[in-house]
Amino acid sequence: MAPIQDETRPACSVCGKHVVAADLIPRRALRDGVVRRLQAKGGLPASVEPDADVCSSCVRQARHVYLAERLEAERGQLSALEAEIARKAADHASIAVHIDEAFIRGATRGQRTADSVARVGGSWRFVISFCVAMALWIAANTWLLGGRAFDPYPYILLNLMLSCVAALQAPIIMMSQNRTSARDRLQADQDFRVNLKAEIEIASLHEKLDHLLHTRWENLLQLQEEQGEMLRELLESSGGAARDGT
Repeated sequence: MAPIQDETRPACSVCGKHVVAADLIPRRALRDGVVRRLQAKGGLPASVEPDADVCSSCVRQARHVYLAERLEAERGQLSALEAEIARKAADHASIAVHIDEAFIRGATRGQRTADSVARVGGSWRFVISFCVAMALWIAANTWLLGGRAFDPYPYILLNLMLSCVAALQAPIIMMSQNRTSARDRLQADQDFRVNLKAEIEIASLHEKLDHLLHTRWENLLQLQEEQGEMLRELLESSGGAARDGT
């Protein structure tokens, strides 16, 4: 069911909907590219007055199409990601995401275990502890136990244990490295999103400044013409009064 509109409110010049005054944007405040999109939509006449108002919903839609057209002209056919960034830039929506929190929150128990093993196995504490354990093993089986050594030289059991540790540790560390690579890819994708949106916003900001300067310049010229006209009227009136006095 369509919402009932209050006809006492001002109407949008494009869609004709009655909205609150705070939701309307003057046509003179819009950039030329957005205005052309609104005119192409068929709702905004080409000869519309500068004081005509357009609702923010129509402006967002026109801005979305305008930004997408600009990106397509610069980059060619837009991907789904670029189209999404253009839409969010038109809506001034935030796209920043904390990758680490989302990545850690989505990790399984096995993945967290692999990260812990890689974190411990890649530390000096593990290296030193492992060297100390091997030294104690060799010392015990060479001097301390003597003839009761359970793994005499050439320490076959120690070699077997080292081979098993290496065989198990290597794939576990590779699992953690794969997760790190996946996290780096997500970070690169997030950086691309942020950089593309920043590029669009900066270009849009430059265009807005150019539009503002152009509008201010036109207003100054109009004001100067009005002041010149007033001066001419004053001169004419003072000249007529002087002739009447003589």
